[in-house]
Amino acid sequence: MAFGTLYGSGVDFTEIFTPPLPEDRNYGDQPTFALGQLMFGSGSTAFVYVKFGTGGATGAGYLCNISPAFEAVMSSTGNDAFGVPVGAAQATALAGDYGWVQVYGPGLLRGAASTAINVPLAPTATDGQVDDGAAVGALVFGGLTYTTAVGGAAGTAAAWFNWPCTVTNPNVTP
Repeated sequence: MAFGTLYGSGVDFTEIFTPPLPEDRNYGDQPTFALGQLMFGSGSTAFVYVKFGTGGATGAGYLCNISPAFEAVMSSTGNDAFGVPVGAAQATALAGDYGWVQVYGPGLLRGAASTAINVPLAPTATDGQVDDGAAVGALVFGGLTYTTAVGGAAGTAAAWFNWPCTVTNPNVTP
């Protein structure tokens, strides 16, 4: 777990802000951070503050598309488009919650069973999960690679984030 060390010492990137219900008048109704705020954490990591949209985030490591309004929805073959920035959720969130997605440095990423290291990663039909083996010309995530292969079952594994976004796969083998 990374914590902020620059301009926000002690920030917990796994913290989720859930806006209170109208009857909960004793609680603040605004998130602590501004949408789109960039925060650097320990271990050469960077995170962006977002509002989770439809579907929220199933858990830590699930990849989300980030809109220009800093709304995050889990990535899938049904909603990815060329040039969209992406980041990994840091915790489980519901639609309407606020939280952090990782965009730089070492972190965890949700992948399909047996996803390999150092290969192009592509969206899947499972929201927020990536897989390898994308065809030439298919959408893949540039700036995103596994540093540890995903095991025999779908799960999270160590990955490197380098300001990832969706790009077109120029070649099946790097």
